[in-house]
Amino acid sequence: MKRANLHFNFLIALVAAVLCATTAQSLAPIHSRNLLSTLPNHSRAATTLVQYDDPYSDFRNARYSNAGLLNERDEMKLGTQLHREVTKKYNLTNVGLDRVDRIGQRCAKASQRPTLLYKFHVIQSREINGFSLPGGHIYITTAMLKLANDNELASVLAHEVGHVAARHSLKTLKQSQEYDDIAKSLGALTGVAGDVARDLGVTLGQIVGAGLLTFHTRDEEREADFLGVRTMAKAGFDPQGMVTMFQKLLRIENEHSDLLGSLFSDHPDPTLERGIEDMRREVEQGLPVADPIARRLDMLPVRVCR
Repeated sequence: MKRANLHFNFLIALVAAVLCATTAQSLAPIHSRNLLSTLPNHSRAATTLVQYDDPYSDFRNARYSNAGLLNERDEMKLGTQLHREVTKKYNLTNVGLDRVDRIGQRCAKASQRPTLLYKFHVIQSREINGFSLPGGHIYITTAMLKLANDNELASVLAHEVGHVAARHSLKTLKQSQEYDDIAKSLGALTGVAGDVARDLGVTLGQIVGAGLLTFHTRDEEREADFLGVRTMAKAGFDPQGMVTMFQKLLRIENEHSDLLGSLFSDHPDPTLERGIEDMRREVEQGLPVADPIARRLDMLPVRVCR
C-alpha cells in the first residue's frame, strides 16, 4: 500500500513539475513584452536609433555648388592670392611632390568636383598635417609623406579634395566680417599689383596667419571623410587605407600628440576611435569602385602643377 501511494505521489509531482515548466515558458515572452511596453516611448526610440545610427546620413544625397558663395572665377582668384600668402608662411619643397600630385590628381578626377584645376603642394615640416584652400590648392607635409603608404596618402588627399568639393572654406569665409570687402576686392582684381591687390594681400595674410580657412567643424570633417573614402575608392585606391591611416594617427595621438597638426585637431572624435569604427562600417558596406579603363588612363604621367 505504501509503495502504491509513493508511486501515485511521484506521478502527481511529475505532472505538476511539467505544468509549471510549461506555464513559465509560455509566460516568459509575455513578461518580456510587458517590460518593453512599460519603457517610455523615447527610451524605445533611443534603442532603435543606436542600432541604426548612420553618421553620414546628412551627406548621402548632398549636392554641391557655389550658389550663395563666391562664384568659381572669384574663388580661383582667391585661391591664387591665398597661396601667395601660404608661401610666405611655410617652406614649400619639391621633395615628394611627384608622388603627391600623381595620387592627388587621380583622386581629384574621381571627386564630386572633377573639373576644377587642383594644385598640390608639399610643405617642409615635422608636423603631420594637411589642409586645403579655396580654388583647389591642397597642401601636405613631408612628415605625412613619411608616415603614409600610397593608399593612406590617397585617403588624406581625397579628404582634402572633399573639403574643396563641399566648399567648406568658402562657407567659413562668408561668415567672416571681412567677406564683403574680400568679395568686392576680388571682383575688382585684375593682377597682382596695385592698391587693390596690396590691400587684399594684407587681409588674406591675416586670415592665413590665423588659420581661419584651415579649421573645420566636426560635421565638416565627417563630411570630408565620407566624400574622401568614396573618392579614393572610385580612383582605384583601397578604402581600407583611410581606416589604417586613422589607426596610425590614433597611435601617434597617444604617444606624440604634439606632432599632429590642424587636420586632426577638430576631427569627429578627439581620439579618432569613433571615426575608425564609423569608417570601418562604411567600407564594409561596399563603396563605388574605379572603372578599369579610367583607372589605367589615370596611371599615365600627368603634369605637375607648381
